[in-house]
Order: sequence, then structure tokens, then C-alpha cells
Amino acid sequence: MATIRQMQANQQNSQKSTGPKTPEGKAVSSRNRLSHGFASSATIMPGENPQEFIALLDDFTAEYQPATVTEQILIEKMATHQWLTLRAFRLQGEAFARQSISGENGLPKDLSLLIRYHVSAERAFHKAHNDLVKTQKERKKSEIGFEPQQAAQPPEPPAPEPKQSPDPLADTTCEYKIVPEFTYLTPQKAAKAAVFTQAA
Repeated sequence: MATIRQMQANQQNSQKSTGPKTPEGKAVSSRNRLSHGFASSATIMPGENPQEFIALLDDFTAEYQPATVTEQILIEKMATHQWLTLRAFRLQGEAFARQSISGENGLPKDLSLLIRYHVSAERAFHKAHNDLVKTQKERKKSEIGFEPQQAAQPPEPPAPEPKQSPDPLADTTCEYKIVPEFTYLTPQKAAKAAVFTQAA
């Protein structure tokens, strides 16, 4: 934690430098983050034609016909990221041109950074494009009152229980009843029983 004397010294030092005061100095400092223009909030860099960006945006708008604010924002993102992709590609070419003019061997120093910006802008373009296509598809479904088929179908009945195979010993079991011999046997049955026991 800073002491009271350190805080007072910081306050006095902050009065010595308050940034550029002239309009020219302010204009220069406003472009501090425009070394490549990829970390800047400005879409158009010095040396780029704003009409080309507007033409790119108009082409995307004519192709995708945005019907909502969200769709328009996604189209603007697509145009911006395509613009950054083209910028990265152009700056890569310029880096190679400077390298060959200066006669230096090897690859340009900032080539890996430019390639990373290039790839990042392409990914962001494809994400915005996929989001736009998905958003438009959902909007069109809701306009025609589309309901997914799964919601309209009744739930499937539960699967029938598997049939159990019959017990092979079930038919071979027999019941033994002890009955009084003379009470229930007719003479014919008694004769048959006698024959059966003699044969056994």
C-alpha cells in the first residue's frame, strides 16, 4: 500500500504530463493502436478506401436480406471480419515486399502476428455467418408456424416386456395324490392299476 508521501508525489507528477494539447498531437495519439489496425475500434485505417468497405457491406446486405436488427448486426460483423481478413492478407504481402526490397534473408518479423490476425478474422467471419444463417432459419420457421415433428408426435408406448421361455421341466412335473385305494377306484381302474403294477 502506498504511503501518504508516495500518493502526494504521484499527484504532483501527474500534473506534469497530461497528454497532447495541440489538435495535431491529439490526432497522432488517437492512432496509437493502429499499428496494424486489428486492435483498434476504427474499421477503416489510413490508406484504405471506405467506399470498398461500404460496397462489401452492401453486397452482404443484398445477399442475406436482413429482416431484424440482430441479422443486420451479424451482417455488419461479417463485413468487418472479412475486411480484417483482407487487410491481414494485404499486410502479409507488404511485409514480404519490404523484406525483398531491403534484401534481408528469412521471413518478415511480423509475419506470424499477421497470420494469427488473419486466422482469427476468418474464424470470426465464419462464426458470424453461421449465427446469421441459424438466426434466419429460426425466424423463417416461426413465421410459418413450424413445430418440430418430435413435439407433434405422441409419445412412444413403452416397450413390451420380453416373453419368458417356458420352463422345460414344467410339463414333466406331476402331482402325487394319496388317495384311499378302495374309496375312489372303480373296478376298471383298479384292474388297470393292477396290470400296470404287475408290468412294472
